[in-house]
Amino acid sequence: MNSIRKFSPTLIATLVLILAVSGISFGKGKESKFPNVKIKNFGQMDDRFFRGARPEDGDYAALAALGITTIIDLTDNSKEYEQPAVERAGLRYVNIPMVDKSYPSIAQVNEFLKVVNDPATGKFFVHCAGGRHRTGVVGAVYRFNNDRWNLEQALNEMEQYEFNTGFGHSKQKDFVKDYWQQFQAKVNSSSTQVNGGNQ
Repeated sequence: MNSIRKFSPTLIATLVLILAVSGISFGKGKESKFPNVKIKNFGQMDDRFFRGARPEDGDYAALAALGITTIIDLTDNSKEYEQPAVERAGLRYVNIPMVDKSYPSIAQVNEFLKVVNDPATGKFFVHCAGGRHRTGVVGAVYRFNNDRWNLEQALNEMEQYEFNTGFGHSKQKDFVKDYWQQFQAKVNSSSTQVNGGNQ
């Protein structure tokens, strides 16, 4: 009994330390895979697609170290430092300005798809201000077109990157749902034409 009491404080302290370290690891989530990247809400969607919040001036070297060659800025209020900082890091800068809390245009998402589906783009990093809403929209569009994800899968991933409909962002979720319906209609129409032609 005395030996149990003797080791109990040590055992308890060890368990507390293990739980604390585990909590830190879980809290980091996506970022823990990329310890040298300090960008908020940072993550990797596939071999080429990285995403997150707007980088600071000194963050582009860490992105270049991951093999990223193109930065896609979705903001309509780009920071003065961004394009020069991107180019100093040897990266290509592309701006597709989208107004926050607004319903994106098909032209904007088509421009995005054109850029990311060009092999010359290489690995790319997409950001808006917080890496949640505009980035979430184009991420969903990418998943529909490139990975054939369904709406539920895309919305779940958006939420994993902190997408929410508060503070006027519901129009962006509406766009994703509308785009999905139009995309499905187009896929179904193409399938019908192919099957009809084979008869």
